[in-house]
Amino acid sequence: MVKYGIMSVTILIKVGAKMKKKYSQGLVMDPETATLKPVKRGQYIQQWIYGFVEPAILKTTTFMYDSPIRTKLYNKLATPKSLPREVVVSTEAVCRFIDFIYTQNAGNESPRMAVTKCVCQTATNTFKEPVEKDMALLYTANLYSQLDVKRNGVGEPYRIIETAEEAKDMIRYFDECGLVHSILYCHSSGKWTFVVCNCDDEICVPIRAYKAGRRDQVLAGPEVVTQDASKCTGCGKCVSRCFFDANKMINGKAVLDAEKCLGCGLCASTCEGHARTLIPRPDYQHEDTVTTKILLG
Repeated sequence: MVKYGIMSVTILIKVGAKMKKKYSQGLVMDPETATLKPVKRGQYIQQWIYGFVEPAILKTTTFMYDSPIRTKLYNKLATPKSLPREVVVSTEAVCRFIDFIYTQNAGNESPRMAVTKCVCQTATNTFKEPVEKDMALLYTANLYSQLDVKRNGVGEPYRIIETAEEAKDMIRYFDECGLVHSILYCHSSGKWTFVVCNCDDEICVPIRAYKAGRRDQVLAGPEVVTQDASKCTGCGKCVSRCFFDANKMINGKAVLDAEKCLGCGLCASTCEGHARTLIPRPDYQHEDTVTTKILLG
């Protein structure tokens, strides 16, 4: 155990030592001006620490939610402030976000995005396609693809996503697969967006936690669905694709509960009757972290 701790400290020192000036300019979003700004060395180190312990957190959470009794006990505990929060976003919104990231002048050689295997899947050793869907942003992409630490806590390497079009093609494919997109940020600081997750509802740990009753980690995004009931064909796709129980069938027609809608848009993108539309959420709570200036244009 002592040997393992010494090794961890050694790696941590190495991470800090390898951050030359061009790498210490990894960037994050400034919501006030919708621009990018530098990340300090301490944030890199904090990100590395989180990436190192994340697999253990995911394994523990999965263990707790594999039992109804443990689930009840776990849900009574507050989510630690040190854990990230994730804001659900639609496919078009995250594509705008990607365009923004790739068109900004970063002023250094830092990659804009990099992708690796789903950390939830690799940490719990439970796999379902698509597997490569954990998309690191900006300074996190820099940390795990440019420096000597070229892998996350479960030992998976990152592949740099060279262009915005490649990243957006991946996002659209994830939509076809029925995955929910979310943008994660550091909750302890209330900023530092660092990854785009593309989640399923069987293995993804935060989504499983949400469905089990924990509602303080997966957060409603800047859009919400509206429905024109006269156009509903009763295809039922909105029910089968919704993770959040916002839709149900009554007398052969889909009924929307907008209070439960988090704004992923999975129902709107496949509605056969084009009865579903995403509109700006009037009470969006995360403008200072994941701003609509970028997400909604």
